[in-house]
Amino acid sequence: PLSFLQRLAECLEYSSLLDQAALANTSIERFHLLTAFIVSTLSTHLERMSKPFNPLLGETYELKMEGNAPFHYIAEQVSHHPPISALHVRGQYWTLSANVEPKVKFHGTNVIAISEGRWVLRIKKKTSLSRSSSQSSFQSCTEEEEHNNNDDKIEEEEEEYTWKSPTVLVHNVLFGRLWCEFQGQVDLKHTQSNRRSIITIKSHSWFASQSTKTAEMFKFTGFIYDGKNKLGAFHGNYGHCYYAIDNMNDLQLKPSTIRCSAGGHNCVHLNSNSLVSTSCDLILLPSSRLIWYRDLSFMTDNELASRHQYYFFTPFAIRLNEQIGSLILPPTDCRYRQDIQYLEKGDIDAASTEKHRLEEQQRADARKRDQDFEALWFIKDDNDEYIYTHKYEQRIFDHCPDLFSQPSHR
Repeated sequence: PLSFLQRLAECLEYSSLLDQAALANTSIERFHLLTAFIVSTLSTHLERMSKPFNPLLGETYELKMEGNAPFHYIAEQVSHHPPISALHVRGQYWTLSANVEPKVKFHGTNVIAISEGRWVLRIKKKTSLSRSSSQSSFQSCTEEEEHNNNDDKIEEEEEEYTWKSPTVLVHNVLFGRLWCEFQGQVDLKHTQSNRRSIITIKSHSWFASQSTKTAEMFKFTGFIYDGKNKLGAFHGNYGHCYYAIDNMNDLQLKPSTIRCSAGGHNCVHLNSNSLVSTSCDLILLPSSRLIWYRDLSFMTDNELASRHQYYFFTPFAIRLNEQIGSLILPPTDCRYRQDIQYLEKGDIDAASTEKHRLEEQQRADARKRDQDFEALWFIKDDNDEYIYTHKYEQRIFDHCPDLFSQPSHR
């Protein structure tokens, strides 16, 4: 019971990696942490085969997390044909923005999902961090809006990184057990230099031996480059862990028998076309150093055993439908969608009926619209990318459409 805008927010479950990257002492360590963050955004998809609710045009979602890794997330569905979701996140030392445009292709019994658009991460430089160290660690919404009036100055004090999401391949769409994997490469670029990190994801092959299939399932490898020179290496299981390889000479060694032991039995494994939780089978090298792993240690044994009853939600995902304290939300926030509320309560029939009503209402609104839709919180630039306007923090929502109410109340 989540909207696609909420599903995108799940990418921030391990946002603490971005905070660590901002404070990293070396460029290589920063690349390891940023690459690990990208890998962590893939980890929830392996178990979560249920499709999220399609956002209505103009639908929004806001999430404000506090604690050790605070951030403020704002997303809006800015286009319906093609479907485009725009998002902006502000953390302690960084901002993250993206235009997500999923495109689906059918290939036999499989579905290929390609995500157009790029992610842009901007991290404060060390000099900027030191000047702000005596200030509050995180800004209120009002302070955010005032802070963003100095955009030109901020850009000079930031490092920028960009990447695109990998392709998703969903197996057994017509029959059999649904499962998915990622394919291809992810190229994380530092735009102010020639440094980059390239993740190479190993693909499942039906023609390989069973031992090879098992050994390479959900695995990735990669290098950190300066131009063509390799500065560092890494490997891992994108459903579970990321390891830096501190000595690249280890890559020439024969495989050892030492396996990943991080986090216990919380790694997804394909077994006879079904996904089961098991210990990680990643083979480590002598200099493999753990950077990140999927942590479910704070869940009880009963919660872990019953996760299938709750769509395999993590505690982070469960919180996404909660209200945001005393903050006033616009009527476009997907928490107000009754179809999601019905499904959360287990009333599938009511959820289906309400979902159909909202879709028909959206079509009727489109027919009445005499001009192109304009997003409220993002504006399209000369590169056809939707850029956040920072007006949301003013919290003036009286001009927002009432997307989810019954016709008699609109």
